[in-house]
Amino acid sequence: MSLSVDRLYKQDENKYKLELLAGRQGLSHDVAWVQVMEDADYGTFLRPHAFIFTTGLASHGDPHWLEAFVDALLAADAAGLVVNTGKYLLASDITDALKDRCDAAAFPLFTLPWEVRLADITQSFLSSLFLTHREEYRAITAWKEFLFGVQGSSVLTELALTGWKEEGPYTALVLAGADADASFLADSKSFLNGLGQPYFIFPYKDTVVLLLQGELPAALVAWLKGHEQLVTGQGVTAPDLKALPDSCRQGQQALIWGRLHQQSWCYFGALGAYALFFSQPDDQVLHVLHDRALGALLAYDEGHQSSLYETLEAYLCHDGSLKGTAAQLYTHRNTVAYRIHKAEKLIPYDLNDWEQRFTVFLACHIHRYFEILKNNH
Repeated sequence: MSLSVDRLYKQDENKYKLELLAGRQGLSHDVAWVQVMEDADYGTFLRPHAFIFTTGLASHGDPHWLEAFVDALLAADAAGLVVNTGKYLLASDITDALKDRCDAAAFPLFTLPWEVRLADITQSFLSSLFLTHREEYRAITAWKEFLFGVQGSSVLTELALTGWKEEGPYTALVLAGADADASFLADSKSFLNGLGQPYFIFPYKDTVVLLLQGELPAALVAWLKGHEQLVTGQGVTAPDLKALPDSCRQGQQALIWGRLHQQSWCYFGALGAYALFFSQPDDQVLHVLHDRALGALLAYDEGHQSSLYETLEAYLCHDGSLKGTAAQLYTHRNTVAYRIHKAEKLIPYDLNDWEQRFTVFLACHIHRYFEILKNNH
């Protein structure tokens, strides 16, 4: 949910007679605050994505004042500028060069007739902002209940009021590693507004949850991958709203995998057998299989400071090749053969039988899965 520059511009059929002069490509910018500002030096104190009004009171006839003012706003990551023309600044003070600068920066630049009182329009815009924040707070509460808590009909009704119907498809992404603060959220909203695809984004614990109506657009994937420190977990596309909590949990689990394996983007559906492990409602069956196959071996390693499990896992990964296992572990082939012989005495399966060898190999993957869970908590 976002209050964009475009929404403010068009609200009440533009009754305040704003005229857009430049920066049309930036109309999707998210607006985090609205204020009047006359001193360019104050730009360092602005919140990101503030929508600014000015009369040019401090220009004192300086023909370059407005250019410097816009530069200060761009440096402060402002959402847009409205120039109240007619007394201190005239429409003719807004040069073609300045318009080109705003177009290049996708920075919306408006004029406002002098007869319109700044107090009226700023109060109106702030009221819209407060109303949006209130609606967003209610929606975030409903989403958290629906995704991570109770999934009752009352929550679905609340979500339906914000335009989220039962029919899908829906996509869930869970993000971590970038600045999960107001600036990142505002930048994300500005980009998402430009896509024209319904979405909702909110912080959750140490992550950011992004929900989309429809399939995942390629432009969004490219934009998120452009954030170097960002790790994204993607859940399987949900066919309807009721399946979205599962997709969101899958996104969280894919994020765990991505963080562990230093992958910037991880899709739950690409996790192979681990997707099955993560999908278990509880781990009891996995523990039984794991402990039967590896329990004695792991206990021996712990008690004797040995590395039989590491050797066995590498041996299975190399399809029983002593040479490949030795090369991976930087160990002599005879040492590998000795360890495997010892390991075979500690596991209740015959490694010469492919079905039983597969069971042990699966138990090794389950062991990795348990390590992932342990490292994540």
